[in-house]
Amino acid sequence: MTQRLYLHVGAPKSGTTYLQQVLEANRARLASDGVLVVGERHLDRIHAAMVVREDPRLDHLPERARTSWRRLVEQVTAWRGESAVLSYELFAGASAEQVAAALADLAGIEVHVVITARDLGSAVPSAWQERLKFALTTPLERWKPRPESAGARAEWGWRTMDPAGVAARWGAGLPPERVHVVTVPRSAADDHELWRRFAAACRIDAPGLQLDVERANASLGLVAAELLRRVNEKVREPITGNREQARWLRDTLAHGVLVDLDREPIGLTDRQFADASSRSTEAVAALREAGYTVHGDLDDIVATRREARTPGQATDTELLAVAVEAIVRLLELVRERTLAGGAAVSPEAEEGSRLAVLGKGVVRRVTAPRVDARAEDLRARVAELEAEVARSRALHLRVAELTDVVTELLMPPRSTDGRVVAKALNTYRSESL
Repeated sequence: MTQRLYLHVGAPKSGTTYLQQVLEANRARLASDGVLVVGERHLDRIHAAMVVREDPRLDHLPERARTSWRRLVEQVTAWRGESAVLSYELFAGASAEQVAAALADLAGIEVHVVITARDLGSAVPSAWQERLKFALTTPLERWKPRPESAGARAEWGWRTMDPAGVAARWGAGLPPERVHVVTVPRSAADDHELWRRFAAACRIDAPGLQLDVERANASLGLVAAELLRRVNEKVREPITGNREQARWLRDTLAHGVLVDLDREPIGLTDRQFADASSRSTEAVAALREAGYTVHGDLDDIVATRREARTPGQATDTELLAVAVEAIVRLLELVRERTLAGGAAVSPEAEEGSRLAVLGKGVVRRVTAPRVDARAEDLRARVAELEAEVARSRALHLRVAELTDVVTELLMPPRSTDGRVVAKALNTYRSESL
């Protein structure tokens, strides 16, 4: 059994995807240093969090999903290395009772809880965007993050975004030095500072790790976000329910099309900023008082407010421009999938295959500039090779003709015909030289 488990429980939109990509990219290297990255499939970690939170949606998923937490625990207990890291952001929503049950399953292991936290002002529009991807129609100006009392399924609200509340639930049965708060650096001057803070929390001391992983930017710009909200107002059957909404609104429309059409940042209302400011001040005070181990600066989570419009200020002209471009991109996606022979995934298909099939067109579009450039390089190289082949063929022809001449010249004089030799020489001079 391993000595320690570092359980990274959130919060959402606090650099968790980047950290998970670094862990995955260095899985083998970390294992050689005695660190297990728990869960070979991201889907297993998603389902494990659902099990811990007693999510009723599990009733409609395969048996493998319902046993995911048990299987991850078995991986941890079977590991003979020094430590293990299990990371998924929506563990953050678990209640105190659900946390106690999960930690009981890990009895005998020194569990450390790791919580990543960001500027709570910027967390508000991020949470609103995530709700848009599941058919939210409420304008940002009238939207409030769900309160802590909304329950374990309130994935995009203060229950998961407020680090003090997450730490209080997950750290209730642990010594404060085993609760680690990792703040997201306010400045982006150093791309890898967040990883260094996280690695320090998890006692990962492995030089030479691959840190330059692809960073998926799934944030919508202001106009694109407002367009998605208006689309949601018109969406009806069969695009209802989490699975259908995730497939079409989130993966296809938001991540596959709209994310690249607009980069304008999203602002906050006065009310929202005041709420985030109050909560962040209280969170900083609570975290300091609790005596948790902090990696970074707690001031990084104090709410700030950028000078930016709110989505309701997007003009009809701006929305029309993005809508037209979105239609063009959707046509390209439909064409790509049609030419590739891709069929729609049935609801009975395995969960993982859904994202794989939907991702093909998106990946092709995202990587198209690089692929096109590479294809152009290959076409130029093919042209060079074809020219080289033509030159080689011409050379071979000249050599063959010269061989004929030499053969005639080397034959015994009596057996040669001077006229034949002369003709061969003239042909070689005129056509080969």
